[in-house]
Amino acid sequence: MDKKIVCKDCGQEFVFTKGEQEFYLSRQFSEPVRCKACRDARKNQKNKEKTY
Repeated sequence: MDKKIVCKDCGQEFVFTKGEQEFYLSRQFSEPVRCKACRDARKNQKNKEKTY
């Protein structure tokens, strides 16, 4: 069953699909706390910090 999660950064609700849940479980990842847009923004910020 799909699960609705509220993003820790922007407060927007996003859907954590059944397929995504199965993938995360198979890789032993913890449930996401940020929406895709915020995860991507955080990832880009970290990559910029590495280049300096």
